[in-house]
Amino acid sequence: MESTEILLRADGSLVERTVRERELNAGPAVLDALTESVTRSVRNVLRLPEWGAVHANVGLDDTLYTVALDRLPLHTRFRLVADVLVPAFAAESDLELALVWQAPKDMRLAFAIHTEAADGAVVILNNYLFACDTRNRAYRLPLPNLFDDCKVCTGEFARTQPSGAAAVAASIEQFRASQWNADLMRTVEKSQQCFRFQPTNDTFTTLPVAVPDWTTLCDKVSTAVSERIVL
Repeated sequence: MESTEILLRADGSLVERTVRERELNAGPAVLDALTESVTRSVRNVLRLPEWGAVHANVGLDDTLYTVALDRLPLHTRFRLVADVLVPAFAAESDLELALVWQAPKDMRLAFAIHTEAADGAVVILNNYLFACDTRNRAYRLPLPNLFDDCKVCTGEFARTQPSGAAAVAASIEQFRASQWNADLMRTVEKSQQCFRFQPTNDTFTTLPVAVPDWTTLCDKVSTAVSERIVL
């Protein structure tokens, strides 16, 4: 179909424009190609006991689930430095403990599970741990077992699960039970400024981060995965 338009420019002159329209036969393959990079965020897709709400970012072929955490399980070796208990990670002579670190109020921890569907099941591609500030900027915590893109090295576990909910539950349980060692460790000094505990009788209290701004102990991260976090 062809139509003619008369346009009035700002300078008062007239312009004739011919427009030709043709209906396109956009089949499923064309629509899939056009929407391949489009994702949709869905909040509160499920709830995990002890952890809370789980959100999702759904793509054409994959789904990224986000578990918002306010605490971090730290199963590793610790030592006393100036009456403060801090992680040592690699030293076999130090005390092995399973402690829980409470995040600062201006830090939001995001544990992300990247999955894809395959043969009627859900496959866990990778797990990630991000620390996010109040402006939703993502950071890599000063921890071992974290790659540059915040991918978590959690060891081997069953990565094929019957559903998305089962995949999230399996990943978070593996994360909770895994031990932090010295693999991929950069600097233990920054870790010991961030993760600090005060021994009190039979308990351990999380102490504030030893610097005014916790982000100075971290590396800023900007990846395709971090952009899909839903908090």
